[in-house]
Amino acid sequence: MRGLVRRKILRLDSFNLFPQFDMILLGIGPDGHIASLFPNSLQLAEEREWVVAVLHSPKPPSERISMTLPCINAASHVCFAVVGSGKAEVIQRIMEKPALPGALPAQMVRPSNGVVYWFVDKAAAENLSVDAWGDPKKFPAMKYQDEKSR
Repeated sequence: MRGLVRRKILRLDSFNLFPQFDMILLGIGPDGHIASLFPNSLQLAEEREWVVAVLHSPKPPSERISMTLPCINAASHVCFAVVGSGKAEVIQRIMEKPALPGALPAQMVRPSNGVVYWFVDKAAAENLSVDAWGDPKKFPAMKYQDEKSR
């Protein structure tokens, strides 16, 4: 990444000097992890580095490399793609139940000068309350569209 910045292919966020990707696409694990940043891991506290090594991942493979939260939060657009009923519980926790810091890494994605988009299918959203979906503070541009109306 540093080579891309030196060649001016990838710009730095002017606020915190992390690479500013146009878009980062993330999924979510059933425990709320993103990238290879797992709940309550030391890697969540990293504030200076762009990437971190994960040497004892709770899920295979045990050795990984991950972007850090500051690097993810420097992006212009962060998109979550979440599919399937196996993610319904964690999506409900992320959207409706504030967790202790580090317990749900997906809740820590808050771009400093960017936007978060959620692409969630009906099965993954099945546990969400109507009140949560109708809250413009949580979902400012939410438009529900079911399969039949397409």
